[in-house]
Amino acid sequence: MLVVDQYMYLPGCCTFCNSSNLPTIDTGFDLDWPNSPDDPNPSANRRLYVCADCAINFADMVKSARNIELKPAGTLGAMQQTMDDLAKHNVELSMRLAELEQAIVVFKDVNRLAPVESMPVPVEDLKEFKVAPPKAIK
Repeated sequence: MLVVDQYMYLPGCCTFCNSSNLPTIDTGFDLDWPNSPDDPNPSANRRLYVCADCAINFADMVKSARNIELKPAGTLGAMQQTMDDLAKHNVELSMRLAELEQAIVVFKDVNRLAPVESMPVPVEDLKEFKVAPPKAIK
């Protein structure tokens, strides 16, 4: 079987749908039978052609028996690009999560030390506060 871009033999169309869509599959099977001498072209070969549309429809009918899927061209590339984008985004989010976890650890350490620094000052250490007149400030 060959994929060809032209019909070389009669009938010059797909055997199943009678369209002349190209490309077509030349099966190599001749549909010859004893021609009548009254035929306009008694020595013409008749070939079994299958157009691309019929071939796709046939494949679609039996794909489940072979455990295959038919996908439009470019689908695999688009899926791969999406997976790459998601992996890159996942790495960025993982790095950000690690930074936030580190910030939480630092914040907890600071809060653990904060109560020691913010203890109330004993009353005996307080000095009286007086407002100084502007002339007294140099």
